[in-house]
Amino acid sequence: MPLDHLAASKQTDSERAARILAAARDLLLAWGYKRVTVDEIARRARIGKGTVYLHWKTKEVLFAELLRREFHDVMGLVADRIEQDPATALPGRLVREVYRQQVRRPLARAIHISDGDMLGALATTADGHPVAQELGHHALLAGLVEVWRKHALLVTGASAADQIYVIDTVLSGFLTGGVVTPAAQIPAPERRADLLGQVIKGAVEPSVTPSEVTLRAAAQDVLAVLAATQAATTGTSSRS
Repeated sequence: MPLDHLAASKQTDSERAARILAAARDLLLAWGYKRVTVDEIARRARIGKGTVYLHWKTKEVLFAELLRREFHDVMGLVADRIEQDPATALPGRLVREVYRQQVRRPLARAIHISDGDMLGALATTADGHPVAQELGHHALLAGLVEVWRKHALLVTGASAADQIYVIDTVLSGFLTGGVVTPAAQIPAPERRADLLGQVIKGAVEPSVTPSEVTLRAAAQDVLAVLAATQAATTGTSSRS
């Protein structure tokens, strides 16, 4: 096959895969995993059902890829913010940014809290682990805590495991919301993000402001952790 024709064929495959994923995402958000069928995905993407199976062998593999890409994209958005402002790499600021992105992206939020209503069987793995853990959320947070501890951006006197637990549970709590607060008194999303950042900062960050040199070095290490986690989420091709 001539090289120009081969390139065009690959581009067509890529564009078609993107349409399939976009259709699957829209339907998942609207109906939940249990109700979505491959037939409906094909109709929404305006392609034949068989074409979907050319890219993904099963519905489960297709949606697993969709979840991986969502996690990958959120990390990319957070990394972009750190590139623009290295202070975003600080624990409170970074968790605030993660929350902001997840509030804006319902699928990312559903992944983090293992939302069974939306994700159905995707919410947990075959061995019972939350899908967020399977995608690498815990490994990512552990890597970030290691970097923050290395640069003295976390308080001493608490173990890394305790700090991971605190950050995980506080972020998850903000994502799921309160229990007794009336709906009319729930702050707007940006205010909730600010409150979350303040809570994390007060709970785990030392009172001493880091130097510019420390901050920039930590930011580069945080970016490296994000990049490594992103790379780990792209290991499965659409034709797996």
